[in-house]
Amino acid sequence: MGLLRPVASFNKNNTYNICIFFLVLQIWNGYDGFWQNGAVLETMVNFLAYTGNTSRRYNSVIQNGLRDLYSLLEAYGPYPSFDDMAWYGLSYARIYEVINNDQFLQTSEDIFNWCWKLGWDKTGTCGGGVWFDTNYESKQTITNAQLLQLAAKLYRLTNNTSYKTKMNQIYEYVIKNGLINMTSYKVSDGATVNCTPDDIYGPTYNAGVMLGGLAEMYKVTNITGYYELGYKLANGIFDNYCDGNGILVEPCEPNCDDDALMYKGIFVRNLRYLIDITDDPARKIYLTSWLNLQVESNLEHNMCFKVPIKECNITFKDGPPFFNISGPVFSQDWRGPFSRGNPMQQTSVLDLLTSAIKPGTVCKGIFCSYDPPVPSPRSLTCNDFPCPSGQDCCEYNNSYTCCAKGQHCNNSTGICE
Repeated sequence: MGLLRPVASFNKNNTYNICIFFLVLQIWNGYDGFWQNGAVLETMVNFLAYTGNTSRRYNSVIQNGLRDLYSLLEAYGPYPSFDDMAWYGLSYARIYEVINNDQFLQTSEDIFNWCWKLGWDKTGTCGGGVWFDTNYESKQTITNAQLLQLAAKLYRLTNNTSYKTKMNQIYEYVIKNGLINMTSYKVSDGATVNCTPDDIYGPTYNAGVMLGGLAEMYKVTNITGYYELGYKLANGIFDNYCDGNGILVEPCEPNCDDDALMYKGIFVRNLRYLIDITDDPARKIYLTSWLNLQVESNLEHNMCFKVPIKECNITFKDGPPFFNISGPVFSQDWRGPFSRGNPMQQTSVLDLLTSAIKPGTVCKGIFCSYDPPVPSPRSLTCNDFPCPSGQDCCEYNNSYTCCAKGQHCNNSTGICE
């Protein structure tokens, strides 16, 4: 079992900490990735859910996060990977669950159906499984865990039994290919062509999204085995991915890429879903205490909230924040000390703070309805310097693309060569 510690005494102020942290979010000038834009919406709507819908903060941000299937596909041509799209599907389903906007549910279904139609291995090899992308070269655990969770959630929200059938197919694939180690309860990163786990036990979000899927399966079937397996996966993370003080450490730290900076937040987000269906009081205290230990470590050792606050800001790939003053901000290592603030790890800690909100919390005061205006969308051009360093921006007929490294833009044709 992981380290058990008392609930942190300052957790009663956790919602206040989140509200301060949201002040950082409102002045960001954008994210540095496609899938992260989808994943963060689930974080934000969870804040509404865990404060009992007594807050309407950032409601416009959530509502304006809706894009139809075609727009999402167009945003990441020629085709986004199936896991990138699934983050939007999960967020949109959760948004529908919290604010009851039918458009989000419809688009979540559209995303799932697109992923299933193009992504499920219909040859039956290794029991099926969802491919990572349209290159059809690998089957990664995260994609299958996402669609497992989304299928179960869509079945619960729509009562469409086809989602239940697909949920069971994905689960059978996960078990058949040994993606969950039933001894250590680590989750493998993917499957080999021989229908065996690849024995890469790294990213924590694999276990997180998988246990979130098992929590959803328990909700729609009432089969306790799904809950028990999810609980064991949580302990697998506590036992194998925490330091001697019980603080979660991503295996790639301190050299994580941008994607991995989000992983711990996604794990704790899904851990909260497991906590919410936990009936055993001792287990609920145990899991909640672990969450609060992570909060305590971040607030005491990993937060930059200095005076002058200008020393605590967000570093972007595509330029400085709109206001170069923000704070509080966090770096990737939850053990501290603070080193550098980037958008990805801020969302990871925001997921943590949100997931640790005490049930029954309500928002009181005039700022509960604070909802900053969302500016009208504006098409970027190459004059906005939208491409990463070392990649040419190529423009044609008011549209642009970022050339791959090693390519250069032919300005007369607008084509990367």
